[in-house]
Amino acid sequence: MVVAHKALRDQMFRKTMCTSDAITLFDAGAGQSQGGRKYQEDRCAVIFPNQFPSNTKDNIAFFAIYDGHGSGLVSEQVNNSLHHLLGRRPEFERDDWAAAIKAALAEEDSILLDRFKYESAEPAISGSTVAICCVNLTKGELLVSNLGDSHVIFAERDPKTEHPYHIRRLTVAHKPSIPSEKTRIEKAGGAVNKRSGTERLGSLNMSRALGDLQYKNPVNTFMDNSVPDPASSATSRSESRGNFLSNEPYTSRRTLHTDRRYLLLVVSDGVTDRVDDTNLVQHVMKLSMRGKRANEIAQEIATNSANRPRSDNASCIVAMLDGQGS
Repeated sequence: MVVAHKALRDQMFRKTMCTSDAITLFDAGAGQSQGGRKYQEDRCAVIFPNQFPSNTKDNIAFFAIYDGHGSGLVSEQVNNSLHHLLGRRPEFERDDWAAAIKAALAEEDSILLDRFKYESAEPAISGSTVAICCVNLTKGELLVSNLGDSHVIFAERDPKTEHPYHIRRLTVAHKPSIPSEKTRIEKAGGAVNKRSGTERLGSLNMSRALGDLQYKNPVNTFMDNSVPDPASSATSRSESRGNFLSNEPYTSRRTLHTDRRYLLLVVSDGVTDRVDDTNLVQHVMKLSMRGKRANEIAQEIATNSANRPRSDNASCIVAMLDGQGS
């Protein structure tokens, strides 16, 4: 069954594969479930190499989850545009991926600021986390970047048994309770509160995200009553405030080896708050070895997470990568 399943997936990805690539995209897919929330505010992007908008000759695959809050406005915008902004950045063409993603995220916030100025106040009170994987299949390189509490989980797969090992999280959580984040917020003139029992920046339980412009320059330098809940320190002057909420991502880059096989999971906190990383990876590989495709696995993970009491929106992307010599 596994052999037949592999043949089917190989046929599906034939058009996106190149025999000269260091890494093959064996399978990829996404799944989502609304859970107990009133609306589905998560967005997923699975961009195959023949769809990625870049002038580079290398084959690039792009996977991302944007977990919206306040509304789906920011997550929807970012889902539609971030890979385009990233792919055409001059830094990306120069192979400086870290600078490219940082600039693309800042560009997203600039677009949102224009929408705030000329369309509505919604970008001030709506935001989104970001968790992305950008894979250069030709060179065998992986860029991971995130804002907030959506995550990328990475594992190697045994070439003979497909059992996962070296399971690790490649992203970091950006929370107001983290001492370095709390210090950064306070230096910017913001304040962290514990009114709800957990430390928050205004109403947010994260310290980095796109949107939420009420916590960023220049919106947070307006009068305190211009937007709700500015999370500003009573002692800070509005003209001296910085960004309480940051759009500077955590980013890491690593080399993928041609003699190994890999599993990538991109997940919203609606998944990671329900199951630990090791159990999640092991369950994904069990489903794969039973012959399930990546999109089926991702949907099952999202549905299982969302079926629990008081569940959040749940989103999951599953991608399996094979080195050409594996």
